[in-house]
Amino acid sequence: MKKILLALLLFSCNTPEKYKVTGIIKEIKIDQNKLLIDHDEIPGFMVKMVMYFNLDESVDINQFSINDSVSFDLVLTKNNSYTINYQNLGQSKLISEDNFWDSEDSQYEMKSIGEKINDATFLTIENKELKLSELKSDLIVISYIFSRCPMPNMCPASIIKNQYLSNHFKNDNIKFLLISFDYLYDTPVVLNNIYGSLNKDNLLFLSSYNHLNDIIMLTQQSGAGFWGVEENNIGHSMRTIVVDRNMKLIKTFDGTDWKPGEAKKDIENILKFYK
Repeated sequence: MKKILLALLLFSCNTPEKYKVTGIIKEIKIDQNKLLIDHDEIPGFMVKMVMYFNLDESVDINQFSINDSVSFDLVLTKNNSYTINYQNLGQSKLISEDNFWDSEDSQYEMKSIGEKINDATFLTIENKELKLSELKSDLIVISYIFSRCPMPNMCPASIIKNQYLSNHFKNDNIKFLLISFDYLYDTPVVLNNIYGSLNKDNLLFLSSYNHLNDIIMLTQQSGAGFWGVEENNIGHSMRTIVVDRNMKLIKTFDGTDWKPGEAKKDIENILKFYK
């Protein structure tokens, strides 16, 4: 836990506090005060991505429309991020009808609570294939990450939350999986180099390298979304799921704001049925 916290702290301290960003608004979430923006490369910090940005309380979200081209400042704090100083640059001529969470060509549909998730195979950091069904755990907690995610409140925060939970439940029959959906870059070697010191018996980092169908199927059935890997313009939603020993979906934690302490209580209550 200390290692990852230290790494996050160093990341925050060594990174400039403010970045100028330009991009196109793809979705507006008024209730969460955030925008989904397809943004250009942020030199020295982030490749092109499609991702959610939190708005500062001073920003009026009602001023925006889908396909607005905007520039703004991205501000990083120790544990979070927010955006301010928006300027509207006009409407983008590239009108997209993409829906990143629902594809007509999708082979699978999102599962509801109580439905079974299909088995899937990924690679461990030792480059060995591992089927989810081989884990034989009372519960499996699955989160999705990618190693190049630079936002402290997204993938790095998800790793910290899973570390906290795996430490708390170290004496229980639970596996915590952090599966990378970056099926091109995050090979087992890459994940081992970055996360090898954090990998342990009940906290596993898994690669989807050469397992594209598995990661597409599992994320779709989980209700999570990612896109832009092959275009090096990565975007993704955040969702953690809990399945039982029969791969039945029994709990989800959505977005970036779920608290590990609250998740701990939920998992403790679920475990009572398996004692």
